Amino acid sequence: MIKTTSFELGIYEKGAENTEKLALVLPGFLDTKDYPHMRELVDMLAASGFHALSFDPPGTWESSGEIALYTMSNYLQAIDELVAYFGNPPTFAVGHSRGGSMAMIAGVRNPHITVFASIMSFYSFDASSPGPHTNSAWKETGFRESKRDIPGSPDFKQFRLPYSHYLDSLQYNVLEDLKSCTKPKLFVYGSRDTTVNPEIVQTAYEAAASPKELHSIESDHDYRHDTESIREVNNIVTSFANRYFV
Repeated sequence: MIKTTSFELGIYEKGAENTEKLALVLPGFLDTKDYPHMRELVDMLAASGFHALSFDPPGTWESSGEIALYTMSNYLQAIDELVAYFGNPPTFAVGHSRGGSMAMIAGVRNPHITVFASIMSFYSFDASSPGPHTNSAWKETGFRESKRDIPGSPDFKQFRLPYSHYLDSLQYNVLEDLKSCTKPKLFVYGSRDTTVNPEIVQTAYEAAASPKELHSIESDHDYRHDTESIREVNNIVTSFANRYFV
């Protein structure tokens, strides 16, 4: 656990703490730091000289607090507080799906995040953009039931996510910020992804200022279930990070 100013966060951490470069590996929507694609990327970045870690966002999995804490605003605040916790070093932020969206948002806003990468992610959550929008049942009941597989177990973890999560997300659209952000940025899409269509990732890439890179992999959205896809994505990400952290 790490205690930041506002949160107690469950973490998976590797690498020397006295390194001058930090890497944050950000899980997707209601995902955990303990999924294989998160842990293996932490391990690879640590082997490349980063102090690397992933964490469960506030209110989920091993982090403290009720599920109502799980909002994009609190996720963003947790990222900023973790960077500050380690002394605001030059930081690489990378994530998958919702985690990649958080990497983009934090990347354009936080001056200490100097490089960022987004894997199969939406650039916007406002109602006018292509993104994960609400449905009437969520609004009417006040919550959304979601379940996630538990690493190393046949069981599932159930989440009852309040409608306030959706309302909080509406404020986030990073497309205009990407146009003026000159930090190095990486975009990865899956050619068979039907959750975040490749065109959405390509739109973010085309809008973004240079320097930037775009890569594709032959995969659907849940590449964490395929060892070869995990290795391919992690090689792309680690190679990109190493080019900008000499």
